[in-house]
Amino acid sequence: MKILIIGGGWAGISAAVEASERGHQVFLVEERPYLGGRARSFIDRESGHHIDNGQHVMMGCYSSFLRVLQALGTEHLLERQRALQVAFVDKSATKSVLDASILPGKLGVVAGLLRLSGVQFTSRIACVRLAIAIALGTVHTTDCTCSEFLRRAKQPEDIVKRFWEPLVLATLNAPLDKASAELLVAVMRLAFLGSREDSSLLIPTCGLSDLIEPLPSWVASRGGSVKLSTSVDRLIIADHRCRQVVLSDGTIHHVDAVISAIPQRALERLCASSGTPVTFPAAPESSPIVSLYLWYTEQWMTHELLAALGTTVQWVFNKRRIARGLVALTVSAGHSIVGVSQDEIIRHCDAELRELLPEARHATLIRGLVIKEKMATPLFTPTTQRIRADHFMDQLENLLLAGDWTATGLPATIEGAARSGIWAIDCLSRVP
Repeated sequence: MKILIIGGGWAGISAAVEASERGHQVFLVEERPYLGGRARSFIDRESGHHIDNGQHVMMGCYSSFLRVLQALGTEHLLERQRALQVAFVDKSATKSVLDASILPGKLGVVAGLLRLSGVQFTSRIACVRLAIAIALGTVHTTDCTCSEFLRRAKQPEDIVKRFWEPLVLATLNAPLDKASAELLVAVMRLAFLGSREDSSLLIPTCGLSDLIEPLPSWVASRGGSVKLSTSVDRLIIADHRCRQVVLSDGTIHHVDAVISAIPQRALERLCASSGTPVTFPAAPESSPIVSLYLWYTEQWMTHELLAALGTTVQWVFNKRRIARGLVALTVSAGHSIVGVSQDEIIRHCDAELRELLPEARHATLIRGLVIKEKMATPLFTPTTQRIRADHFMDQLENLLLAGDWTATGLPATIEGAARSGIWAIDCLSRVP
């Protein structure tokens, strides 16, 4: 079967790998000059360092993501924690660590929550009770936000601030009062209530683009091709099927099926220009992520990553593998600072680090870089989560959908995107 895949983000990459492994002939086109979409790396011109366009927390439960890396032979570029370990620090410079290494599997996460300092014991018990209820499937999340869900579950304020809110921001990229509780429960079941390997963090030892660097040659060795800086101009449609695809370089591909791995609005524009307008539920609003890289004169950070509490900065990543003294910061759902100037963001976040972490106070800041992804992810509220598109389109029999915006059952993450690509290829068997 000849399959054309539109889009070289993680959904398109995953679909290309899966289809190639099943013996299909794959043609992947990406309008940008690089693969990876929002999860890529590039060379910082001033330092010469390879840095990512944003920090992506990956975990051992990312089975679809890992399936791609295993096929491409790049899984060894990830370091896997022995067990989940995340340090938390607040403005009092008090650190606590969620350490799941004490017991195996989900018992380790439970033990780590029970030992979490800075939270009253009764609050830890309440958190564990909710985690057990989630694991048993006895919670109800229909049409409720995370705030409503946690309030109904009688979660005290201190455990919400020290555990639930950082988790929601990191995984759903949305504030508690907007984020879908259904997705929070899905994250808990997938990442924290499985095996020890599921909950451990995966730490790249390279730039994100290095993980997928072999893709073009890998696809070519299986009879397909990957074309960058190339877009789809038009779909030629007859009898409710896409018969041909016209590319921006003038070439025409005869196809048996098309996988759309581009955002919803881009697909709507393409179909409209091809004479077959499509109707999806209204696209959700976007939620921004602001990422910073700060270069210091010395290597002051000892943890791999820290969750910052009560500050604009939410997560601090140790990037020592790239450069001594380099740290990366993340502000998810960053509506409050996405419009602020780069210099002001750097000054503010540097000051917060020095307030949070005594070890940073004697390091001299050399320079900073701010990366703003104003449309980083869809904001999935209870309403928009309920109406996410599935992989089939009513108007076109052989055009299937992939992307983190489709009905993956997960937030807009690399794993969700990779899962959608595999599922789209699964659906080919149902195409007439």
